[in-house]
Amino acid sequence: MIIDLILDRKDGLKYSPSKFYRDICNYGAIGFEISNALDNGTNDDIKKSLCNYIDKNDYNPDIKNYINSQTWLE
Repeated sequence: MIIDLILDRKDGLKYSPSKFYRDICNYGAIGFEISNALDNGTNDDIKKSLCNYIDKNDYNPDIKNYINSQTWLE
């Protein structure tokens, strides 16, 4: 699940933007907004798409604080 990719990074797993992108693409339509932001957007666009994912899936909204504190494009 995409949430696991976010939580893995939060838990200290080394972050690779290219691996994150490939992993997101494996989720097909579920990850489309996020992969589109990674392809064509800014860091703020990625944060917004990840936060939308959190909201749509009723995950703990506190994770959005972490999402917004990170740089997703390097």
